[in-house]
Amino acid sequence: MVRLSMMKSVKNKIFVLVLLVVWGADNVMAQEELDFSGFVSVMPSMVYVKSQDKTSFDFLVHNRINLGYQINDKLNSKISFRNRLFWGETVESTPIFKHLMTNDPGFLDLSFNWESRSNYLLNTNIDRLWVEYVSGDFQAKVGRQRVNWSKTMIWNPNDIFNSYSYFDFDYVERPGMDGLRLQYFTGVNSNLEAVLKVNRDNDITAAALYRSTVLGYDVQLISGIIEKSDWIVGCGWGGDILGAGFYGEASYLIDREEDSKNQLLLAVGANYMLKNSLLLSTEYFYMENKGGYSGDYTSLVHAQRSIKNLSIDKHSYMLSVSWPVNPLLNISMSYMGFGFPAFDKFYLGPTVDYSVNDNLSFSAVSQYFSFEGENESLGIYLRLKWCF
Repeated sequence: MVRLSMMKSVKNKIFVLVLLVVWGADNVMAQEELDFSGFVSVMPSMVYVKSQDKTSFDFLVHNRINLGYQINDKLNSKISFRNRLFWGETVESTPIFKHLMTNDPGFLDLSFNWESRSNYLLNTNIDRLWVEYVSGDFQAKVGRQRVNWSKTMIWNPNDIFNSYSYFDFDYVERPGMDGLRLQYFTGVNSNLEAVLKVNRDNDITAAALYRSTVLGYDVQLISGIIEKSDWIVGCGWGGDILGAGFYGEASYLIDREEDSKNQLLLAVGANYMLKNSLLLSTEYFYMENKGGYSGDYTSLVHAQRSIKNLSIDKHSYMLSVSWPVNPLLNISMSYMGFGFPAFDKFYLGPTVDYSVNDNLSFSAVSQYFSFEGENESLGIYLRLKWCF
């Protein structure tokens, strides 16, 4: 009952805030201490799922608004939210879709539906809402924010506060978490951090990080606790070998009750750019003791992210190639395998990006998943995006 009351109160405040942002956009853009930006995109899509012998056609309108305000020379604040209008067969055939869209894992419930009908849904989600204090080498930020401790591109075992799905390509900003972040910069390339996160169940995740440069490599060490279940120690690095980028991160989870549930997570990657600007990338992920977790397409793409379920197999690997054909056109292809043999469970993702002008871009994305030839799915997405 208390949570329902809190949700209603938050919704009312958000409603007023959204109106102020929309009505005052011209004033916002005219004042130096305020920063206003965002985008609007439209994306028709088609998804075929073999196990259901079903093809779904959908349409998404996605709007993001970023509003930053510099209170004074030491205080900054920001709110960012995304408004999404879902329309089509997925909404129509999934009765719990409206509930999934309001499933906010944070301490604050900042996701809600404006309108929900049989075949469309209008949802708003606030993923940044923070105040930051800066004084010399010290920074403190409180509220909903993104804490990115990742060194790798696909699987991020050091990203303990706000893990995300690689396959959610339409959410480049990534989710945030509710909590407090303290940073102290001890040098040009070194700093200390302490972060505390609180989720909707009042469980606490807290960790400290030390980052520095060692033998030309950016190195970090982390230690902390994840909710009620695990202690964590970890490390990450980034540098180069003979002109090729070399990076990785590892985390070891120590179960607070059963040693048999301890878990090692290790991700290692490399990339190399050829003379014609062709970028080659590869990454490997090892997930020890996945506790009997056997995932499929749905859990891989749509499950609530945690470093404990970053993949569906003990061994995962990725190969990708990206080529800027010209300054306006880029094409890429990604292959991801899960376990062995390599083509029992895999993903293929070709992408074409075209820049129409400085503010307008077009993307064509395909996502193909195959799980032992049975659970196959193919998604095709066409997106037109205008940034402001």
